[in-house]
Amino acid sequence: MSELMLPRLIERAATDVDGSLTGVVRTLIADPATDAERAGERLLVFGAPAGGDLASRRFHIVGERSGREYLSFTLALEDGPESLLEAFGLQLQIALNGMDESSCEELDCFRELLAAARSEA
Repeated sequence: MSELMLPRLIERAATDVDGSLTGVVRTLIADPATDAERAGERLLVFGAPAGGDLASRRFHIVGERSGREYLSFTLALEDGPESLLEAFGLQLQIALNGMDESSCEELDCFRELLAAARSEA
């Protein structure tokens, strides 16, 4: 099994002055191999509220078949709705598995979550 890109990209985004989550997702989508291919299984993203004063989520990246946890991290927003974090989780799942391996339902749900986040902002 090859090493997943996501842990390095998250670490880089957290430490770079210009690091962004959008950059993480774009890099994952642009790469010819997906992290799901590197892991040898479809990857699922689970996010639960992390608590605190800010909108925050604790994300877990888990193999669908194996149940193996590949990565967990917390993301908080200084300004923005919680639904934006929900949309990010699904966007990340789509990027990890690739557009071709994502269902119409996942893509439709992502669009709905993004529209909800925009209307709350």
